[in-house]
Amino acid sequence: MSTLAKTNVLEGSVTGHILRMLGPFSIAVIALISTGIVDTIYLGRLTDAARPNLAIMALAALGFAFPLTFIGNSANIGLGAGTMSAVSRALGEGEDARAKRHGAAAILMALLVMSILVALMLLSAPYVLSLAGATTEVKEMALGYLYISMPGLVIVSVASMSNNILRAAGEAALPSAIMISSAVINIILDPFFIFGIGPFPRLEVQGAALATLIGNIFGAGFGLFLVVFHRKAVDFAHMTFQSVKHAWRIIAQVGLPAAGTNIIVPVATFAAVAIIGITMTEADVAAFTVASRAELISVGLLYALSACIGSITGRNGGAGNITRVREAFRVSYWICIIWSTVMALILALFAPQIAGIFTKDVLLIEKILPYFYIVPITIFAYGFVFISAAGLNALGRPIYGLVYTIIRSLLLYVGFVYIGVQLAGLTGAYYGMAAANLISGFIAFGWTMARVPMTAKKS
Repeated sequence: MSTLAKTNVLEGSVTGHILRMLGPFSIAVIALISTGIVDTIYLGRLTDAARPNLAIMALAALGFAFPLTFIGNSANIGLGAGTMSAVSRALGEGEDARAKRHGAAAILMALLVMSILVALMLLSAPYVLSLAGATTEVKEMALGYLYISMPGLVIVSVASMSNNILRAAGEAALPSAIMISSAVINIILDPFFIFGIGPFPRLEVQGAALATLIGNIFGAGFGLFLVVFHRKAVDFAHMTFQSVKHAWRIIAQVGLPAAGTNIIVPVATFAAVAIIGITMTEADVAAFTVASRAELISVGLLYALSACIGSITGRNGGAGNITRVREAFRVSYWICIIWSTVMALILALFAPQIAGIFTKDVLLIEKILPYFYIVPITIFAYGFVFISAAGLNALGRPIYGLVYTIIRSLLLYVGFVYIGVQLAGLTGAYYGMAAANLISGFIAFGWTMARVPMTAKKS
């Protein structure tokens, strides 16, 4: 079977197409989230006789910095969703030349938008960290991380748009290769820069950021090569002012609300970190950071699933195949339930061992453990939220995902975490996270399947 036939999501089993893409995307997402997990493991093992609390401070610094870098990454994801939506709908309508112009314009748009966003974030970072309750030394460590990692977000935008241009055509292996290559380089370099192995300087938290930056540079170069030369999926030569203007408008219609949707999540996470940082201790912030990394283990495949559904809903919606669009949502929701149930059991059974991988500090482990028994069983519902958003973004209907995410992250997550912290400390925060997942998940599932139009808007 030809590559074109295998990637034609307009025909064949919807479940088969999802599973075909899910394998490579899962590997890619696991590789990508492994970078954050590896950073956390290494920083949790830092020691210095002159700074006995170095590991806790490093983890706390990462906890304060991570939501800010996540905001930039989320903006890239949102712009990528706009790109994938515009390109997949054009392909579904049979407009290949327009799809290539959309892809080229998307790369230029992402570079411009991310340059402006990163500049604003770098200027505001010192004030935001102080507001969140970071102590002087932890704040300095967090800023050291951000000043290196944030400029890399502009470079990541090229890799992200390249990834989504390829995914829009139903491809899985090549876009996954972009993510995997970047992550592998990051993971390999991490211990050398963090601990100062061999000729490398010991940079600690800054070393983790530098390893990430180098990996991102490689991923961006590789992605650009694939879309420009290997697949010839973008066309810079035939762009005109009018075609760029049209493409940016189409991409922005989905990309900006989708970016807002994705940015809301780290903003809410930062609010939760601030609640804990202001009312509790650095050890609690460090424990919450580790718990957030552990959460990536259970949501990894669901993130990959959200990368699959858009190609199917976008192209089939563009072609008017409403039944296949609805089937894509139904299959994806079932995968959320099955995967999350399995992972919840595994995480509960091996909670002490998993916590011990991240840190050997007995106090931190004690604070982390309740997470594994409370939150993972609700991850399926959180999956409903971003699966719904991803599928509807590709249809050109991003407002639904934005509303779902506002309900989940800004209203329920922040509100319930605050209430939980007041009532039961860090364990209360975990109960708040679980409640936010369940309520928002069932809202997203019910409204999407019962009320949302399954047709795609014209690209």
